[in-house]
Amino acid sequence: MTEQMSLEERKAKLAEILRILQEDGDFDQAKARFKAAFDQVSVREITEAERALIAGGLNPAEIQNLCTVHAEVFRGAIGQSRESPAFARPGHPVHTLKLENMVIASLVNDALLPDLDKYVQDPQAAVLARIRQELADLRTIGKHYARKEISIFPLMTKYGITTPPQVMWGVDDDIRGWIREAAACAEEEAPDREELSRKVKRAAKEVTEMIFKEEAIMVPLLADVASPDDWRKVKEDEPQFGYTLINPPVNWRPSQQELADFAKKPRDLDQLAKNWNEQISAFAGQLGGNEKANYDAQLPVAPAASASKGPAALGQVFLQFAQGGLNFDQLSAILDLLPFDLAFVDKDDIIRYFGGNCGFYPHSANDLGMNLFSIHMPKSVAKVKQIVADLRSGKKDKHEFWFELRGRFVYIQYIAVRDQQGQYMGVLEVLQDATHVRGLQGNKKEL
Repeated sequence: MTEQMSLEERKAKLAEILRILQEDGDFDQAKARFKAAFDQVSVREITEAERALIAGGLNPAEIQNLCTVHAEVFRGAIGQSRESPAFARPGHPVHTLKLENMVIASLVNDALLPDLDKYVQDPQAAVLARIRQELADLRTIGKHYARKEISIFPLMTKYGITTPPQVMWGVDDDIRGWIREAAACAEEEAPDREELSRKVKRAAKEVTEMIFKEEAIMVPLLADVASPDDWRKVKEDEPQFGYTLINPPVNWRPSQQELADFAKKPRDLDQLAKNWNEQISAFAGQLGGNEKANYDAQLPVAPAASASKGPAALGQVFLQFAQGGLNFDQLSAILDLLPFDLAFVDKDDIIRYFGGNCGFYPHSANDLGMNLFSIHMPKSVAKVKQIVADLRSGKKDKHEFWFELRGRFVYIQYIAVRDQQGQYMGVLEVLQDATHVRGLQGNKKEL
């Protein structure tokens, strides 16, 4: 039946199903109607059907209340046809992401929530101990989110799809906070059962909803735009993040055939970006809560121009400096050995270089050539822009910050880089794990 309906008929049918939910609250009937009429739908069709309901007089606030129910009705049927067969290959970043999601969902639904129900009914110490461990395991979701935010989100922005990563990133951060709150509550000697239940269920709900958003929205979106070589870079980034509740997956690289097939694939990137930004804008604007807050907090960020590839191989090219000189291989080796994390952003706010050997914060090769502001969540963009503006204008030559994180003392400097005439060339970020240096005492002058 799906293939016989026009686009307008499909939207009308979806609107009818949504109206059943809104007026009758009959989830089973809506689900049955959907299965009878559709194999799959797109996010765009769902949001346009919701708009049709609003145009017909439905209060937009009601759409916000129904969004989670809508997601359940359409779960498993959004965007599946967009996926590349390569995504199913073990070791591919999408396969890894979905494997983690499967384990995370099982942890939440088959262990954490059942144990929570047992504890609320009968607060046994052994059950509470299991809940504490399950929440500790769930906190490792930070690795999953970090890989997505730092290595995968730049692929969207690279191709002009700027709205989805800004909307999702802030929600990831909220989820981390809700899990921390639930874990802190569980660590109390005798946690209040009602409070524990509320906090654990809030975290569990948001975690499982994010799984749906990743697989129903983010993955099909990336299937439209990301190349096999883009995914190769994501794969190469993985070890610095680690994995959530799974063993390191097998290696994967795109085949020559995949690269060749993708090169022949017709793509209108401008139109794809426009379509996806519109879809997610509508989706976020109707949801309310965290998605809407992050969407409303967006700051305009232009996609970056492509990064210059530079010479293919400089080899023994000699570089003369004010005091002495180095060949390119020597300079490269020295920069990679420095006990700092280095990043250089040029005068146009484009990320051009990562180096150093501190490794405190992970970064992605997919960030190279990107606009600096496009790789930060909305709530931090204003601060980053202020730092750059101060350095660019000459108001400051350096911003510095220090703090303790993960048991380490971190010192970060943002330094204006200027040419001999004082013209702004960009900003150098220098991060140092200064824990060891800070702890030094006395003297050491011998071997």
